[in-house]
Amino acid sequence: MEEKKKYALPIPRGMTTGIVFEAAEKFGLEIDQEEAPDDAFDSRTDMPTKEYVPRMILVCDSPETLMEAKEYIAKKHEDWISNLDEWRKMRNAQIMKKVRKR
Repeated sequence: MEEKKKYALPIPRGMTTGIVFEAAEKFGLEIDQEEAPDDAFDSRTDMPTKEYVPRMILVCDSPETLMEAKEYIAKKHEDWISNLDEWRKMRNAQIMKKVRKR
């Protein structure tokens, strides 16, 4: 039996995780994370030796599906960034409504 080839798409660290998980669910992708380099943790204490944040990696059998997911993530992230100020104003107004006036 022949194994299917797996393709991987590393996601930049600054990408919103909610959007990545949404894309993974929509396109049926697996989510993994990159392996830590050998010098990321002290072997005696198991504590990080530097600031290390692993990247998320999307895995799939089809490179076309990964490219569709990449475009979807980029578009959603761009929309999110462009509407961030509006969202912050709306959220601030919601919080101010909940704060009791004395």
